[in-house]
Amino acid sequence: MARNSSILPVLLCVATLLVYANTFGLGFALDAVALIRRDPRVHAATLQNLGLIFRNDYWWPSSVDTLYRPVTTLSFLFNYAILGNADGPTGYHVLNVLLHAINSMLVFALALRLFRDRTPAFLAACLWMAHPITTEAVANIAGRADLLAALWVLTALLLYIRMVSADGPRPYAAAALFAVAVCGFFSKESAAVLPGLMLLWDITFGTGWRGGGRRRLAAYAAVAGALLLMVCVRHWVFSAAPVPEMPFVDNPLRGMGFLAARWTALRTAGMDLLLLIWPLPLSSERGFAQIVPVTASDPGAWLALAAIAGILAVVLKRYRRDKLMFWAAGTFGLALLPVSNLAILIGATMAERFLYLPSIGFAVAAVGLLWRVKARAPAQAALICATICALVLLAGRTVARNRDWQDNLTLAQSDVESAPRSARLRQVLATSLFERDPQRNLDAAIQASEAAWEILLPLPPGKVFQQTPSDLGIYYRIKGDRARAPENREWYEKSLSVLLSARAASQAIEKAYDQAQLAHGRPLATRVAYQPLYLQLGITLTRVGRNAEAMEAFRYAREIDPRTPAVYDLMADADPEHASVALLGKTLLLGATAETLGRLARLYGDRSCAIERGSGWMRLNESCPRIQPDLCAAESDLVDVLRKARLPDASRQIARRAQKQGCPQ
Repeated sequence: MARNSSILPVLLCVATLLVYANTFGLGFALDAVALIRRDPRVHAATLQNLGLIFRNDYWWPSSVDTLYRPVTTLSFLFNYAILGNADGPTGYHVLNVLLHAINSMLVFALALRLFRDRTPAFLAACLWMAHPITTEAVANIAGRADLLAALWVLTALLLYIRMVSADGPRPYAAAALFAVAVCGFFSKESAAVLPGLMLLWDITFGTGWRGGGRRRLAAYAAVAGALLLMVCVRHWVFSAAPVPEMPFVDNPLRGMGFLAARWTALRTAGMDLLLLIWPLPLSSERGFAQIVPVTASDPGAWLALAAIAGILAVVLKRYRRDKLMFWAAGTFGLALLPVSNLAILIGATMAERFLYLPSIGFAVAAVGLLWRVKARAPAQAALICATICALVLLAGRTVARNRDWQDNLTLAQSDVESAPRSARLRQVLATSLFERDPQRNLDAAIQASEAAWEILLPLPPGKVFQQTPSDLGIYYRIKGDRARAPENREWYEKSLSVLLSARAASQAIEKAYDQAQLAHGRPLATRVAYQPLYLQLGITLTRVGRNAEAMEAFRYAREIDPRTPAVYDLMADADPEHASVALLGKTLLLGATAETLGRLARLYGDRSCAIERGSGWMRLNESCPRIQPDLCAAESDLVDVLRKARLPDASRQIARRAQKQGCPQ
């Protein structure tokens, strides 16, 4: 069988390349931007970056979830620094397709064990490889975690099967299984289903502990050791990390009661089954309010429960006569459980990429049923042709879906058709439209942003995604800047109204975040308020002549992050009387620039000693008596701001500097 099947893995790789070749020209979309372009750890292969990868969570330096995936982050480092792909997306997409091709061959090897016939095994691998649901992990660069988790889980499962079925001792098999399991657990948390899949194999096809008891015991001990290592390392990493701020809109199940959340999760599990059967309405995001709480009267939840209960009843009743279907249903259920929100609530309500590993069970079941029909049908040739046509149609849908992952704009434009009530998708669409062409797309961005804000309006402030009303306020203000008086006043008032709502949300979120840190005994080390919100609020307030309130907004923005240069310039514009103090503070903290020094020179007068000039250079003369009071005021201001920004070391440094200059304490 092995010799006859040697050509099939090659054909499978060729088919994978054909189906996913159009991903090589795609760009970065959604999480890939943050995980690659904004993560300095993957930009250079240094010991320091390796230490940062293993000591910090997946989203470092942000704190938005309890994810720890150093192997996945290392794969991005491999692309960026070792292969030299940097911020060019092609190399990342090529590696994703390569991983999917390897996974397809692993599925083929597993299916050979199940069917003991190369034809249905090959069809099952092809069905899984070409199914449109897999493109959500393959065409999505951030789906690398799902690809790697599946790679290690499938490798470990095949290694285990061979380990317990082989004759004779295999001294290094347990060590290899431990290493593979560690790689899987540190690629994505859902790989923790491995021991469950091993147990499922033993229950379904095992022959008991006779003759292989020691090997099984060694295998389970190896995987248990890897699982224990993951738990210990995660505890070490997250015990010192801030409690993450997990936006409600990403998974509204976290805001429900236990029973309501699980009932809703049950309904989404039914939606997952339906997507595998009819994968047309695909979407990269299905958070609030695409997924909303359901009650016991919801027909969709009851249909999902009936479908799941029916499948369980059938496979359990036919267990002895139909072990293939028992294994397929068990694999689907076990692989889906960690990401279904039924056991634990995770960072997302539902995502098609979560079905990457579970869909293996679906593919095996579908081909298993088809093969039985073929064995009994008189028109076998017609059935085979129909099967091939179905595979071609699925592959065509996958090729078409790949193109949607070109960038955030193409993805959001496609996905809002499938998930029109997703506030996140509407937000991504608005942002992408504006970034693509702020001049031409402003009205379209406003329309998309208004739709997102309308979805969020029923929520209390603490559950609102603060960037949504903030961005809408920006678009309104820009619209006012382009309008003539008196029409511009109306746009400014609309901007102010929505930005004030955004500020209420920001303050509620920041308060809840700080309370969570204190409740868990963590230091208040970071600020989670959205700084652009306060900058834009200040700008809008200046447009309507409320400069004193604008200064308050600018000061608060500076307390969120004093290292933002623009805030000092805005403060100087809003309060000309104290502009020199703001600009001196900027110079002391961030360094002197020609633009800032030139502005200070104009404020103090060209003949003042405040600015020294030479041939092609300027510098601040701190010994100039004219600026001494302003320097002391700027230093005193910075000490307070840095303390509020939770940067105590920088605050003490400025305080020591002021003390050396003789500034009053």
